[in-house]
Amino acid sequence: MTRPRRPRPPTGSTRAGAAAVTVTTVGVLPVYMVGVLWVQLQEDLGFGPQLLGTLVASFFLTSAVSALTAGAIVGRFGTSPIVRLSALVGAASMLVIALAAQHTAVLVAALVFAGWGNGIGQPASNDLIARAVAPSRHGLAYGTKQAAIPLSTMIAGVAVPALAIPLGWRTAFAVGAALALLVVLTVPGAGQLRAPGSEERSEAAGPFRRGPLLVLSLGLMLGAATGNALGSFFVATAVEGGIAPATAGVLAAVASGLGAAARIGFGWLADRFRTRWLLVVAAQMAIGGLSYALLGTGIELLIAVGALIGYCTGWAWAGLTNFSVARMHPGMAARATSITQVGTGAGAALGPLLFGIVVSATSYSVAWYATAALSAAGGAVVVQGRRMLMRTRPQLAAARRQRRKARHT
Repeated sequence: MTRPRRPRPPTGSTRAGAAAVTVTTVGVLPVYMVGVLWVQLQEDLGFGPQLLGTLVASFFLTSAVSALTAGAIVGRFGTSPIVRLSALVGAASMLVIALAAQHTAVLVAALVFAGWGNGIGQPASNDLIARAVAPSRHGLAYGTKQAAIPLSTMIAGVAVPALAIPLGWRTAFAVGAALALLVVLTVPGAGQLRAPGSEERSEAAGPFRRGPLLVLSLGLMLGAATGNALGSFFVATAVEGGIAPATAGVLAAVASGLGAAARIGFGWLADRFRTRWLLVVAAQMAIGGLSYALLGTGIELLIAVGALIGYCTGWAWAGLTNFSVARMHPGMAARATSITQVGTGAGAALGPLLFGIVVSATSYSVAWYATAALSAAGGAVVVQGRRMLMRTRPQLAAARRQRRKARHT
């Protein structure tokens, strides 16, 4: 590992980083609000429990599909307008739920709309970081942005005792919509962004090739499927293994908080050391696979250890991935990460659904062992995707050989 140069941050760097974090938070807030407040919605509107899985899948699948168009949309309308649009869509979807959620069709439509906004907003906010945040802080910015996802879960959890119980679930969604509208004000204008393609070119820069990114996206799909299964089924697994529900909830909160800190920490390290960060992503998925195998043992202590390790490794790689892909594609961050976002979104949708099917047919142990195997496979696919990307970046390979030769002499 070697330390990179640390250029001075441009004006608006902090504001742009904060905007990327807040937009990511409100982008996924509608689906997590629905999940956390589902008990109240179910009691009030008489929905069946199976509808929740449909809503979550609708959100993430729509996000995955809409991410495919994000690069073209950002290129056509600009980065800042699309980031603002993403926040507005999140606000509108929560307002619709607050005012008009009486029937299944309304909830599904609101979550599909929110998923579309999240799908275009994720690559757009990646481009916002690439064009406004100092290169020396990209790792921290991408890591903090991805830490916003567990942050949205925490916000949704706080909404239950603070708003939903005393004032009702509709009030909680209305407050969420108001917060999303405030986020629009944090997005810097186009004048504060560097022109597309003017980012500092690193030795990792190279051409846009769809094939390697599609392979990388497949690996991320497997990783996201296993990570989102952890977030969705850990508490149920812990209770099944003999841990008290209250203790399982606390453990989930602690593990999620540590996972958010890990995303930020890995980003901080990425700014300070040059290394093969996509290989680190693959290693995180492999270690995550081991942690999921611990969950499958059904032993209380190993379940707790597996959750802590899993959140800090197998579900902590998203920021590093965005950092690496954007660094390899200067001026094309939205276009490149829109492809990898497809895999992440599809995995986030399909993982919990498939896990639930396996649990219903077999057991939690079988489901977690299968999840462990998928996570390891995801790491192997990421390695292959990186290998394909490296073939078009001979300067990076040459620079590494030169540094290795200098160390030996």
